[in-house]
Amino acid sequence: MRILVLSVDRDDDFGVKTGLNSPFIGRDENIEAALALGIKDAEDSDVNTCLAAIGLYDEMLKKGIDVHLATICGDVKVGYESDLVLVTQLETVLDRIKPDRVVLVSDGAEDEYIYPMIFSRVKVDSVRRVWVKQAPTVEGTYYIIMKMLRDDKMRKRIMIPVALMLAVVGALALIPRVLELNDTPEDLSIIANMTWGMLCLILGVYLMGYAYKVGERTKAWAVRTESAVRSGSQMIPFATIAVIFFFMGIFFGYDNAVSDPYDDLGVQASKFINGVLWMWVFSALAFETGRFINLYLSKTKIYWQYMVASLTILASGFIVQGALDASMFFLNEENAGETIIILEFIAGFLLAGFGGILNVTLRNLSLTKHENKCDSSETIEYPEA
Repeated sequence: MRILVLSVDRDDDFGVKTGLNSPFIGRDENIEAALALGIKDAEDSDVNTCLAAIGLYDEMLKKGIDVHLATICGDVKVGYESDLVLVTQLETVLDRIKPDRVVLVSDGAEDEYIYPMIFSRVKVDSVRRVWVKQAPTVEGTYYIIMKMLRDDKMRKRIMIPVALMLAVVGALALIPRVLELNDTPEDLSIIANMTWGMLCLILGVYLMGYAYKVGERTKAWAVRTESAVRSGSQMIPFATIAVIFFFMGIFFGYDNAVSDPYDDLGVQASKFINGVLWMWVFSALAFETGRFINLYLSKTKIYWQYMVASLTILASGFIVQGALDASMFFLNEENAGETIIILEFIAGFLLAGFGGILNVTLRNLSLTKHENKCDSSETIEYPEA
């Protein structure tokens, strides 16, 4: 009876961190893979799983059992994509080894999602879960938590739900207080009652920024901006104009929203968006224009994607403006009129359609030129001496 000791790595840490191609069949390949992953990340649980499979293989081999060893890996995009890769590698291993039984070795985390796929293809005699021992101290627990939070996948999985929950709770707690403060601005005790809601909102926003590495991305953006300033990039004046339009939009939106203090919250929100809309549209257009000119001057090529992006921004502006005017029309507030509203929607959809047609046309033209260039290439033959 032939037995296969099978180790599973669903999120392909072996491939991502070491660059090795799986599956790993045989003791030598598995030792090489475990050593490579251990050098890159000694604390990865897949290292221990692979070593445990090797140890189980050696133990069964000493008992004279016809045993083979293999490790299959999935994909970094955990889900159906990684499971399809795992199934493909599993069938490759089964076709090559043709085992009668399988002993499955796993770290007991995401890899267990592959169990039904293995059960449906071969008999599984045993499942061994590998647990990594840690020091039972406060310092060790703190280290484990911080190590886990440095992993992008785990940080987003844990932080984002908590951040959204705190942000929603904080916002819902602040809305009635803000309305109450708007009605009675002289009552300062309302501000004190906003403390917990504000803390929840700030903490939620902070955790969301931590999950998406806003601090690191902001630092990288600052470094790129400093490099662009020193190199005299043509993007700087357009970016400055974009920032000015952005903050002008906030100012105009606020001024528009508080123009009538007797408006309800929905009308004030519509007026705020109406005030900021075109300033932000011009801001985005200035930024895209700067990218277009900067790349054209630096690489002497026309990047039509920025032209399509500008058309999309304009189309979105007209559509949102039409939606705002329509909402003000239905609320019986001051609006641009039915004809203007219809024209805004028509202009928005026409621009969006033109942008889509331009995108497809230019893409096909680029592919045609590339194919013609490839077809026109000729092999030069030199006569023999």
